[in-house]
Amino acid sequence: MNMSDFLLKLYEYNVWANQQIFNRLKELPKEVYRQDMQSVFPSISHVLSHVYLSDLGWIEVFSGKNMNDALALAEQLKEQTEAKEMEEMEDLFLKISERYTLFLQQKEQLNKPLHIQNPSGGIMKTAVSELVPHVVNHGTYHRGNIAAMLRQAGYASAPTDYGLYLYMKKQN
Repeated sequence: MNMSDFLLKLYEYNVWANQQIFNRLKELPKEVYRQDMQSVFPSISHVLSHVYLSDLGWIEVFSGKNMNDALALAEQLKEQTEAKEMEEMEDLFLKISERYTLFLQQKEQLNKPLHIQNPSGGIMKTAVSELVPHVVNHGTYHRGNIAAMLRQAGYASAPTDYGLYLYMKKQN
């Protein structure tokens, strides 16, 4: 498998894992989505908003925006994104995953050089191909936050392991 196929497959895993979380949340009482918790984020809705805005920021950077503009967009949308109901967030995740998939299918984009201005100073020279795993890893990290928050609220989470994803893909 070449690098572009692997990155697309890795991103498809991210989409599947996010959908696993949404599917699990739909099985639970509606109030769990906004329930106040003592955690890294005050609620599951805040975690999902953060992940979405981060994903949005990165696809904007991959598409040519500078980091400061992407961060400003995320900040501008933060309050309205946090106010969205779970079904609306699920729709946003589906729409952004379509945008990522279309972008990642353009193999020439993967090695596109990026010069990212770090908000705290300095420039990172990299390529989209090096940052796609970051996007997926970031989502994985925060799905772990959600799993812990669900346990805290007395519920099991959903399985989102990459190994399970591969197993299930091979069963179909």
